[in-house]
Amino acid sequence: MNFFDSKKTKTKGKLRVLYFTPFFTYGSENYLTNEVNAVVRNYKNIEFLVYVTTNVKQNEVIKYSDRISQVNRISYKSLLFIKDMLKIFIKYKPDVVHSHYIVPSIFVNFFAKLFKVPTIFHGRGKDVNYFPYFSVKSKILLLIAGRLNNMILTVGKSMKDNCLRFKIAKNKVKVIYNGIDFEKFNVKEKIFFSNQHPLNLLNLGVFSREKGQHLIIEACKKLKDNNIEFHLTLIGDGNPRYRQKLVALINKYKLNDYVELMGWVEHKSLPNYMKNADVFVFPSITEGLPNVVLEAMSMKLVLILTRVGGNLELAQDIGSILVDINNPQQLYEAILHYYNNPREIEIGGEINRSFIVKTFSWDKHAKELYNVYNLLAKKRKDINEK
Repeated sequence: MNFFDSKKTKTKGKLRVLYFTPFFTYGSENYLTNEVNAVVRNYKNIEFLVYVTTNVKQNEVIKYSDRISQVNRISYKSLLFIKDMLKIFIKYKPDVVHSHYIVPSIFVNFFAKLFKVPTIFHGRGKDVNYFPYFSVKSKILLLIAGRLNNMILTVGKSMKDNCLRFKIAKNKVKVIYNGIDFEKFNVKEKIFFSNQHPLNLLNLGVFSREKGQHLIIEACKKLKDNNIEFHLTLIGDGNPRYRQKLVALINKYKLNDYVELMGWVEHKSLPNYMKNADVFVFPSITEGLPNVVLEAMSMKLVLILTRVGGNLELAQDIGSILVDINNPQQLYEAILHYYNNPREIEIGGEINRSFIVKTFSWDKHAKELYNVYNLLAKKRKDINEK
């Protein structure tokens, strides 16, 4: 049934959340899916209305029920969006608005303020860690979002620090780590690297200069020149011109037998590729707290990461090597270190897995987020009763 045709009324004790996001497809934004499912699974008095502003189908892994509804629209820059918001705030009567990405959060805030509903902006990455440092417009938008919203959630401490650098009030900013499905991302019988087979390197992510896949290929040239046995798998999608650059580099350095350039792989299939890898190489120039790194750690992979953003929070003393951005020489040296120290791959993989299981639970995430919802809803109720 169309949400706007529903006759359902709000019952006492229910906590309603308007969950506002441009994306809600499992794979590209799987943390949103897992977030909603985890909160609903753990707390019976909560209801979500997910408002999606891209033309997507319903999420195939969301547990849709009378507690999770969804509205799909093409854009939030339309008259239809205004009509929808008025209907939602008048009829659905959300207790809290939880929005993702800066510009959408600002749009929905105008209606939330009109109806005196508290709002949360959830920063996930470049909207806080990168763009405001290089764009005056992005900086201004972050400052506006910081002023309009009652709470700013970040996925890592580095993002919180960035919010504070831009003078967003400290009492507004809270870190809630994402969770990981560490049952799905689990390898029961890991065959760790030995010198009897090539060192298997893996990179997953959008193909772009920011993610630095070309730097890995440059490092691979050095590996080949020094007769190191290895194989690199690059999985992802993105800018076609950048992908062509990767192909050109592979051909230039005669790495066709060493590097496999794949397309995008469905999220549910990622564990199959991770279980066969030894080292996860991730030389991006900016990060929030990358989910793909959490998943790699959960699969007992050791890491090579750049010294940026949340990577610094994830790196363990054994099982992680940090390198400078845009530095293929350091990438080469880090790969060579693991090649020459196979025992460290095994020990580091176990350490990484243990760290993830202890720290990144969706149930823990749901509890912290639910507490934020309740806190803001209670404050709203107290203000309205005065």
